[in-house]
Amino acid sequence: MNCELCGNKIGKPSTVSIEGSTLQVCENCSRHGKEVFDSGSSSISRDELIKRVEKKREAYSSTRGMGGQDKVLALDYNDRIREARIEQSHTQEELAKEVSEKKSVIAKLEKGDLRPSDGLIKKLESALNIELMDEYQEITTGTSKNQKALTLGDLIKEAK
Repeated sequence: MNCELCGNKIGKPSTVSIEGSTLQVCENCSRHGKEVFDSGSSSISRDELIKRVEKKREAYSSTRGMGGQDKVLALDYNDRIREARIEQSHTQEELAKEVSEKKSVIAKLEKGDLRPSDGLIKKLESALNIELMDEYQEITTGTSKNQKALTLGDLIKEAK
């Protein structure tokens, strides 16, 4: 196993809390945090943790399947909404009534302060005759097999 802070190989890791994160670290790095002890009944297995994370990702996912292709909310959704509304000579109040929302919701959407729900996305796309969803493209990094994974310690060293 490798230390989650410095990346060095370790035999028996120490579980410590550093800045609110629980990490498995080497003895040297354990001085940067407070040791955490598992209470037995409250600790969960790695598989259970992975299941919980995947479930949360699905719940908060900004993707939706469309004809076999995944789509995500466009990064410039707020500009698209504002420009389409202005092009159609609508006020925020008029658009809000058309999509059964409050004017403040439209204002927050146009500022980019609020992410629309999937239902609201469909209403806005229909009312404004625009596309708010873009095709999802996964970007892979060109890491080699010889390259060591980046650790929190690497980031701290880089920041100094």
